[in-house]
Amino acid sequence: MRPEDFGKMTMQQARKTQDEEIIREQIALAIGSESAAHLDLRHTVDKGYGLYAATDIKRGACIFKEAPLVLITQEASDSLETVFYVSRQVSKLCQNQQRAYRMLHKATESINPAISRNMQDKFAGITSRADVNDAIQRKIEDFATFKTNAFQVRLNEGIGTAVFLAHSRLNHSCSPNGHQAYNEREGLEMLHATCDIIAGEEITVTYTNLLRTSSQRAAELQRWGFACNCKSCKGAGASASDIRRKRMFDIDQAIAFDNCTNTTLKALSRPRYTLPTLIAGKLTWVEELAKLCGEEGLAVCQLFAYRECSERYLELGKLDKAFAFAAKGLRLHRVCYGNDDIPIDDAAMWISELQSHSDEQKKEPALASAQILYQEILKEEEAAYQEGKKAWAADKKVNKKAKRAIKAAVEKAGLTTEDAEGLLAGIKTEKLAIVSEKLKGEDDTEKVKSIIAELRS
Repeated sequence: MRPEDFGKMTMQQARKTQDEEIIREQIALAIGSESAAHLDLRHTVDKGYGLYAATDIKRGACIFKEAPLVLITQEASDSLETVFYVSRQVSKLCQNQQRAYRMLHKATESINPAISRNMQDKFAGITSRADVNDAIQRKIEDFATFKTNAFQVRLNEGIGTAVFLAHSRLNHSCSPNGHQAYNEREGLEMLHATCDIIAGEEITVTYTNLLRTSSQRAAELQRWGFACNCKSCKGAGASASDIRRKRMFDIDQAIAFDNCTNTTLKALSRPRYTLPTLIAGKLTWVEELAKLCGEEGLAVCQLFAYRECSERYLELGKLDKAFAFAAKGLRLHRVCYGNDDIPIDDAAMWISELQSHSDEQKKEPALASAQILYQEILKEEEAAYQEGKKAWAADKKVNKKAKRAIKAAVEKAGLTTEDAEGLLAGIKTEKLAIVSEKLKGEDDTEKVKSIIAELRS
């Protein structure tokens, strides 16, 4: 090796070492030294820089959390306004932050060529073409870095797009061991381990739809300018994985179609397969999806399947099964999102909703018993009423007979009908028979009056 070549290689190695130190330093500042101590920055030929576990990491652990380095409050579009906005945001960073940002992978080929032409037109007439070209190239590269490494984040005002120093160093895998989610409450991007990660293992996330075959995923990953070589794409079980994921995709589409309430949309986008008509048949499919997600190790996809299983079992009236799948979903939510995020609230609310159904169901036996008792009381009251009605009819008959006898006795004693009615007006109905009996054969007016007056009191 010539001395000049050796010197050049030494300088390149020194520059690489310096770059790595800057990246490590900026990542530690972004996520905190305690979290950074569990990570190791490594460079590989096929992937570039990536983050590896420096210690064993347990499933569900929050590996790190990070605030955005560059944030725009909209989706990243290929427009001059977005290019200039990103450029201004990058220019506000300190020198080492800018260096760390610009060392992120950039897929410049994904940028619309019209942007460069439009920028050339915008700067037309400026004397120093070299300076203009350098400025344009820098802005385009900064935007390419942003577009290649950006994540969508949930903001109060809608959807935003952000680049992070640590999160953007995470490489892709179609069988990821980490899950990223933006915690709107904290304003931080969170990374949780979806399975146990051993020291020395690379920490990976996904960039694409995992319910696709390896060839479909490869086509989608071209926008980042790399091919995935994970076990699901190139491993010994890749073909079996493809079969499972194809089936998972079909079930997922069938569920989405079944849940869709827009008849026009359903008419335009009928999937290859649809769920069975009966709820028991639908359950077979959604439980199959949950099982396949588990076999593929796709935790976030399994969350969706668990919720579907829970909802379908509720439809079927099997609350015990609905609770079982809801509980699995809540546990998996905590693994993927931690204990304080909006998805956790949603899962907890679903548990509460199931609890209310359970409370109602618990009330139902008591309510049924109460209704039976009420019906029995009604029957008893009806029977008593009928008995009373019969007794009243009998009494009425007796009283009518008694009144006739009393009237005859009163008239026999020389009293008028009006006098008789006046005398009888104060006598209780139940005493009429007694009056009738005592007046039998009596024709003395005063005696009749005396008997009636006695029984009236």
